[in-house]
Amino acid sequence: MGCLICCTTALIISLSLLYAYAKYRLSYWSRRGVKSPPTHVLFGNFKDCITLKKSPSDVMREIYNSVDPDEPYVGFYIFHKPMLLMRDRELIKQMMIKDFDVFPNRRFGSGSERDSVGLDSILSMKQPRWRYVRTKLTPVLTGQKLKAMIPLMLECGKFMTDFIEKLPVDETGRSKWEVKDIGGRYSTNVLASLAFGVNINSFDEKETAFWKNGTTIFNGFMRGIVFIILFFIPDWDFLVAPIIKKPANYLRKIFWESMNAREKLELERGDMIDSMLALKNGEQNPLYKFEDDNLLAHPTSFYIAGFEASATALAFTLYNLARHPEHQDTLYNAIQTELSGKEFTEDLINKLPFLDSVITESLRLHPPLPVIDRIATRNYELPDTGLTIEKGVSVYISINAFNQDPKYFSDPQNFIPLRAKMEDKKFYENLAFGIGPRSCIGQRLAMLIEKIALIAIVSNYTMSLLPREENTLNNSAIHVFTYVVDGLHVRFEKRN
Repeated sequence: MGCLICCTTALIISLSLLYAYAKYRLSYWSRRGVKSPPTHVLFGNFKDCITLKKSPSDVMREIYNSVDPDEPYVGFYIFHKPMLLMRDRELIKQMMIKDFDVFPNRRFGSGSERDSVGLDSILSMKQPRWRYVRTKLTPVLTGQKLKAMIPLMLECGKFMTDFIEKLPVDETGRSKWEVKDIGGRYSTNVLASLAFGVNINSFDEKETAFWKNGTTIFNGFMRGIVFIILFFIPDWDFLVAPIIKKPANYLRKIFWESMNAREKLELERGDMIDSMLALKNGEQNPLYKFEDDNLLAHPTSFYIAGFEASATALAFTLYNLARHPEHQDTLYNAIQTELSGKEFTEDLINKLPFLDSVITESLRLHPPLPVIDRIATRNYELPDTGLTIEKGVSVYISINAFNQDPKYFSDPQNFIPLRAKMEDKKFYENLAFGIGPRSCIGQRLAMLIEKIALIAIVSNYTMSLLPREENTLNNSAIHVFTYVVDGLHVRFEKRN
């Protein structure tokens, strides 16, 4: 009996000490005068995310909205680790652009840099390797090289419109399909062509291997957990590394077949394989050598970043146009005026400012990746606040919460493409691609991919929704990336 009492007493004391320690850790922000929402003693502010009740973007939005509108930031916790969510536009600019040297690294994937294909690429690597690799990869996507890629994208767009043309029609002459499926197949075709140098047609069920490998990276319950870990608990990356590596085996085979064939035949196609060969055969730096899987990592990272983001962006843009036929008509008339009967060029596409406004507004409402994160590399005094962000503390931007903040946007919930002329466009138009020197290296390519798809679809089809499809946006998928559980279904009708 005495032994039992001793054990019970020891357990109570241990639990009490753990509880006291947890409460102390969860007082980090209050001790610094920073407001934060109520916390769970184990999960901090991420209980609903960790238990898969809500998506990370929904949780971040709730944290963002938990304080007064004029608060410049709000503290929160993932388990007991303190994070800071930024809410003030000028402070975000200061930190992410002017003081980039303090915040050069992402938290994403920062648990290790040991897997060059999955976890160690330009998406996640740290300084100084990141700066060197970024400098070497920037010439891969110059304006001149993007122009050379347009014919390859147009070919992929033709496969897409042929697919829509063959969809079964109802009694009204309309066909209906889930538009992220269309966007995913189209973006797979484009990225397989540009990044891996292979011509495929993912709209043909006999050629879906590349597309299916792409979907296995992102789709499914386990994949949702994988990305939550990589973005918010990267120290646990060892738990998911084996899952990440599986699709890489397929991409590795495709990549080296293209590289070896291209090098043997000494041909140039105007795609990324040409650039990878130049990097492979160029002078190497001990800091980072472009060889073996270090070469594969870059087309793979372009594919991983571009596949989901392009598919999601295109899906939401088509959905928003279907909800707003007046904007659809304006875009169609602009396309007819500027492009009808002419050969596609980037210069002609750039004569469609309303197309830019449509895409930008859709990205404002539905950023494919709704969070930006950075880690302080040293203690940093946040200007005009009296707050010091300590070394190792992560800062976040909730893009969807910020972009729907009435402090910065009038009527923020509605799709208003021409708001770009009324709001602070320069700041928010590219926020979906990140901000500062570490913004997405493929932004121009991503915009071009979506523009070509939208021109092809809007030129040939009108889009509409069934009444029951109007409220599908309320059911977010449990994933880091933005999407809805039941998908986005749009009806297409051939234009006369």
